[in-house]
Amino acid sequence: MSEPGSRRPVGWWVKEADRRLDAAFEVSPGADAVDRRSWQVLASLAARPVGRAELVVALAPFDSPARIEDVVDDLRSRAWIHAAGPDLRLTDAGERAHADMAVRVEDVRRRVAEALPGDEYATLLRLLEQLVVALPEASSGHATR
Repeated sequence: MSEPGSRRPVGWWVKEADRRLDAAFEVSPGADAVDRRSWQVLASLAARPVGRAELVVALAPFDSPARIEDVVDDLRSRAWIHAAGPDLRLTDAGERAHADMAVRVEDVRRRVAEALPGDEYATLLRLLEQLVVALPEASSGHATR
């Protein structure tokens, strides 16, 4: 933890928090290593089969469409997802990978809840929302990482 009165700007804290959340997802060793975007694709398809284009649009606020496409291709090459008609679905191996990663995701969520107990998480979200609403949208028109 930093010393009280740290003079780092808000942008540094937001980027560092995002970087550390990314890192928390990248702890799996070996060939099965996955990241936050992989988790988002697996979780989306665990909820329901969906077409590739619809999946890319749904996850576009989190990363570029090209990056989402790359993640889909990677997960297909691992045989964790496959096309079933117009939709993408988890394979049995994908369901196991999703279940394994869900344990890690719960650990990350637990650590976030411990760091921001009670109403502090809701307060942080409210404050970040206020900041986003007060600032103009990026000129590129999409969220950046």
